[in-house]
Amino acid sequence: MEFQKKKTIEYMKKSGEYFDTIVINIKNGNYEKFINKKKSLRIVYKSDINKIYTFQTGSELVFIKDAKKYNLENLTIGKPKIIHNDSTISIMGKECKSITLDKGMYGKETYLYNDSMLKIDSKLFKDHNRDYLNEILTLTKSYPTQITNLSANSFEVKMTLVDYSVKEISDKAFEIPKLKPAENENSEIKMYGSEVMQIENKR
Repeated sequence: MEFQKKKTIEYMKKSGEYFDTIVINIKNGNYEKFINKKKSLRIVYKSDINKIYTFQTGSELVFIKDAKKYNLENLTIGKPKIIHNDSTISIMGKECKSITLDKGMYGKETYLYNDSMLKIDSKLFKDHNRDYLNEILTLTKSYPTQITNLSANSFEVKMTLVDYSVKEISDKAFEIPKLKPAENENSEIKMYGSEVMQIENKR
């Protein structure tokens, strides 16, 4: 497994898909994520229209997901089984409980949380069905301190909280540039069932 992990990371670095840091800003039901891939990603969720926008460095294309949909459009996944685990794990000195979403043949996701830190009003995300975020936050009442995604082929990705702070965040952090329909040669591009738009006047 360690050999496979090393080779997978090497491959991801060569392909530009490797990343080791995610920064998330959350305010009033909106969030902004930065993922430090070679071509970094900026992901913005706008709660008022329940849409998720993905921007990539060096690209004028924008991929838009409907957060009302639970998963990829081409998959039919039944509602996952929610398991409340007995064990606790310490993250940043806080004892964290855990819940697991068992998606059967599509794998499992385990969320660690401590409801005294990273507290969130789950009602702000009540329509965010994608990735079952609304259900997770309803159960945890806080943002997860660790997320472990175990795919059906036993490939595991673990994201663990290393730092957090409370600060003023400008509403500009969640602004979306003016968009237009993607040009003809790009209009058929699809990424996981996303709508494809194009940043206007980027050139």
